[in-house]
Amino acid sequence: MRSITRTLLGAAVIVTGLSGCATTDPQHGFTQVQGSLASRLDSEIRWLREDQEAEVRATLDRLLSRPLTAGSAVQIALLNNPRLQADFERLGIAQADLVEAGLLDNPVLSLTVYSGSPGTITEAGIVQDLIGLLSLSARKKIAGAQAGQVIATTAQRVLELTAQVKTQYYTVVGDAQALELARQVVASTEAAAEFARRQLEAGNLSRREQALQQAFHAQSVLELAQSQAQLAAEREKLNALLGLWGEDTRWNTVDRLPELPQTLPPLDGVEHTAVAQRLDLQAARKEAEAAAQASHLTRQFRFLAPLGLGVAYKREADGEDFFGPEIEIGLPIFNRGQARLERARAESTMHARNVAALAVEIRAQARAARRQVQAASETVRHYEQALLPLQQSIVDETLKFYNGMQIGVYDLLLAQQAQVHGARQYVTAKKTFWHAWVDLERALGGRIPVSVSAPTPVQPQPEAAPAHGHEHE
Repeated sequence: MRSITRTLLGAAVIVTGLSGCATTDPQHGFTQVQGSLASRLDSEIRWLREDQEAEVRATLDRLLSRPLTAGSAVQIALLNNPRLQADFERLGIAQADLVEAGLLDNPVLSLTVYSGSPGTITEAGIVQDLIGLLSLSARKKIAGAQAGQVIATTAQRVLELTAQVKTQYYTVVGDAQALELARQVVASTEAAAEFARRQLEAGNLSRREQALQQAFHAQSVLELAQSQAQLAAEREKLNALLGLWGEDTRWNTVDRLPELPQTLPPLDGVEHTAVAQRLDLQAARKEAEAAAQASHLTRQFRFLAPLGLGVAYKREADGEDFFGPEIEIGLPIFNRGQARLERARAESTMHARNVAALAVEIRAQARAARRQVQAASETVRHYEQALLPLQQSIVDETLKFYNGMQIGVYDLLLAQQAQVHGARQYVTAKKTFWHAWVDLERALGGRIPVSVSAPTPVQPQPEAAPAHGHEHE
């Protein structure tokens, strides 16, 4: 008996010692995140440490010293967004949980001393939880699936931040481009208002007509101020995504939105691509895998927990020693584990059905995003191929009539204002396209290579106010 107990005690000590050799390596999970994003991103991601601050600062200075593009904005966010860096710490938590799942529970040591007239009696025991040993492999599988879920979720957060930055960047560039056109409208209405004032003074225009021109100008000034305020607000939203403050917020962007891609992803392939690439679907599958493993583990040990095995020692008052095995086992009298079993089964089924539901939603998102891109592309092409050329033709013909003294200056100014208004709508349509394009990338779970089309027609530029020699109205 003494030989058996010594063997049990030695085995417990060896297993416990071996399990305590495990160490955490958070960088392992981050390396997997980098690998999963390699084909989905053009930018670099880093989990920043204190010794990298100078290098990152130099990179930020270089990127901010030139006009921002969508790509450089994404790179700044991936290096500098504090919430993303906080998300990377989840990888360390998951790695710690994975290591802990591979460790046995510490053995429990008990010591009892009885004092009485015959003398002192000492009892001691050391018990190791046997369920922890028997379920070690299963618990490691569960933790491994949970770690995989965290890795996929973290990578998905990177893609979400990338999409948010791109969408906000296109908003800022589009609003800035529209703001320049709004300034042209103000210049045009100002010229019309000034001309109306002179006509009123000359007695060639009624006060009502002069007031109408003044109202048009006042409205355009108000719209310009609103556009400026909106652009400032959109810039601050982008600053928050980029993690910028202070002097770093004085960045500039390129002057115009990018040209549209020459080709769009085929509709019949977006569903397959989305289901194959979406990281949130991979995360859901890992979560379902962990729940299935936990349900299986619960079924295996529903009647055994708790179960402990160890060694007991007793010294009598006369000095005689006793050794023997000690077993602790829970009796399934009041709680037979039926609630835990049902809970684990329901959780496993719930996660499995969530995976199926998410796959359906992803397919629908991919189809809808592809159609939105197609519709936005057709709208932009219609502006480029029909509306903008027609408006330019109208301005050209109106200018001929004006130079021939067949129409007045107001007709020319109205034609120019209509052209600028059309250009603003074109910029809005183009911004809508790039928003839809980012939504499609988000739906597909990765970037879409862009092949740029031919340049769009030149937008209308501010023109000098027409000469006031044709005051024949």
